[in-house]
Amino acid sequence: MTRDPHALIAFLEAREDWCFGYGPQAKTHDCARFCGAGVEVVAGVNPLERFSSEWSTRRGARRVLRRHGGMAAAVSEVMTPIEPLSAARGDVGLLADGQLVLFEGEAVVGPSAGVGLRRLPRSAAVRAWTV
Repeated sequence: MTRDPHALIAFLEAREDWCFGYGPQAKTHDCARFCGAGVEVVAGVNPLERFSSEWSTRRGARRVLRRHGGMAAAVSEVMTPIEPLSAARGDVGLLADGQLVLFEGEAVVGPSAGVGLRRLPRSAAVRAWTV
């Protein structure tokens, strides 16, 4: 599989003005859809779509994730767990608050609660996965 970590830059720039949300509205994403799309631009596949395509509300997301045993278990079904220190640009991480993020060099990035993206030090990721 060929990876294009530089494609992540354009992806993040294009998502700077997107809103957080679970529905199908334009320019709206939740953390799983954001990360799945980011992995797709870097690696050419969206493994998270297997479960993230099943909801359109917060309640629906919780129900789907509960069926899979929680966020970490759901991601582990479709991606390979790795140590966060080994994560490369475009790999997926999990924060202590349960949000999925993408590794972006020395930072992790994910949707903010409102509009835009939030960045934290990569040490904020407590788990990580790769394709």
